[in-house]
Amino acid sequence: MQSSTPKNHTIEVDEQVYDVLARTAATRDTDINGALRYLIEAPEVPAASSEDDEE
Repeated sequence: MQSSTPKNHTIEVDEQVYDVLARTAATRDTDINGALRYLIEAPEVPAASSEDDEE
């Protein structure tokens, strides 16, 4: 039988990534974990426009 206890994972990120997480946390009035949850749950944004710019 497997335990349902959540596991902790440590992920090292670049200082610039940490700065983005810290700013996101500050604007959302949360901590770094809350900012991560927010960014993970955010809907996907297409990288490029699906329409031609010339039309």
